Amino acid sequence: MPAEKLIFAQSVEALFVRALGPHLTREGRQALKAAGLDLSEPLRPHYTVEQWRGFLRVAAKDVFPGLPPHDALFELGARYLQGFRQTSVGRASMALVTQLGPRRTLERVPYNVRAGNNFNEVRVEESTQDSATLWMKDVTADNPYFAAGFLAETLRSAGAGQVKVEPIAFDGTAATFRLTWTRGVARAPVAVRRA
Repeated sequence: MPAEKLIFAQSVEALFVRALGPHLTREGRQALKAAGLDLSEPLRPHYTVEQWRGFLRVAAKDVFPGLPPHDALFELGARYLQGFRQTSVGRASMALVTQLGPRRTLERVPYNVRAGNNFNEVRVEESTQDSATLWMKDVTADNPYFAAGFLAETLRSAGAGQVKVEPIAFDGTAATFRLTWTRGVARAPVAVRRA
């Protein structure tokens, strides 16, 4: 029997405590509690991926109520990395990222993703100086845009300028992304939605 897919507490802390904590409304906190995440109590060691997806749905509606679901999840993915930077593990990891640059940072993404759960796999399938194709076994969300936001923010943190992350394949769980970037001053990341 395969092991249950679990998201570790450090991932929940990064997004829901550190990044979103001050931005969640009272109603949002109540909805999270109803979904299994009581932020007034210590975090559990892990949560199921199904619970995590429910938490993301609640947070997207609460923190980004005016955005379409794809855009809200993209923003949550970027915020996840921003919250991760605030953790002790994240500070150490991000200090290294700023020295590696975008291409070499993508090579580390498989290790960083596995630190947040017990099941995910990531492969960089093709890489050049300013682009890459990356496959992720499980995007841990209802669509690939949470992962796209996380990847875009990762590249920005590594010193990339204009960043574009395009999901080019998605089967409901796994996704393939095409990432492109420029060198230089980081600008707001862009996700491209396919029709």
